Amino acid sequence: MICPNCGATDPGPGLFCMSCGFRLPAPTKAESDQLIPEEQPVPPSTPPPAPHTISNQPIGQMESAGTVPLNIWGPFAGYGTRGRHVAWLINDQGERAETLRDVVAARFERRAIPGATVEPVKLVRQGVLVDSRPYFLIRRGLTTAGLYIARFGQDLYVSQVTYFKGPISSLRVLLLVAALLFVLFYPIAYNSAFSRISVSLLGGVDGDLLGLMFLTCCLGPIYVLAWLALGILEVFSIYKWLTEKDILAALRVPPNEFDIDDTVALEKSVEQTVREALDAVGIEQRLMPQAAEYGFRRRLI
Repeated sequence: MICPNCGATDPGPGLFCMSCGFRLPAPTKAESDQLIPEEQPVPPSTPPPAPHTISNQPIGQMESAGTVPLNIWGPFAGYGTRGRHVAWLINDQGERAETLRDVVAARFERRAIPGATVEPVKLVRQGVLVDSRPYFLIRRGLTTAGLYIARFGQDLYVSQVTYFKGPISSLRVLLLVAALLFVLFYPIAYNSAFSRISVSLLGGVDGDLLGLMFLTCCLGPIYVLAWLALGILEVFSIYKWLTEKDILAALRVPPNEFDIDDTVALEKSVEQTVREALDAVGIEQRLMPQAAEYGFRRRLI
């Protein structure tokens, strides 16, 4: 018998190959009939060797972050809202994960994506005792693409995720400044108008009574609503800081057509870089088919 995994001509009498630990297929009936009695394998006195173990740890525990007492932010906190997330699993190529990462890093330098920065970082998950994973973060403008290459058992796992941080709206900034100025100067104007009102002994009223009534009846409710809106904005901003590390989230607007074009171009560039790197390490590109869609898509939650 020949081992189908490593090609050893004498893999041994057990269930596993003595050279590589691969589990051998059961012999066919024709092969069993060809064995003469004196050539029948003798049961080994010791248990068969365990299957070949993989030194790399599985996804989720590739790199240990140590004992982290608390991490309130997710791994991509501060990079915006998640868009597209695609992944590929390539069979029996896990041993090439580290080589592929090195080739991908070199390919990014050669591709020189306009206006983009490529940074290898370790992102830490949200939780108490957490782990970390090595990512390539490719940032261009308001878009960040995260690329994760890891060994998953004997297979190769490639994941690509896109995050977009919307631009600050000029209109929202103007409304915020107007609300702040209004709640700041309204009490001053009201106190000034009230101080000019005087009541005589004969029942007469001196001063700008109409102005005081206007400040009280017309602008008074707006003053209350402005404080209420600012309070809601403050609570929302604190919530976004605690969850996404983005205290200015309320001032951001969704992406427009230009932003979507830039994001799609970045996604295609990152994916094509990985496909070229697969060729360089001897893995066929067809094992990593192109993603079905690019850019943003609606999310239910």
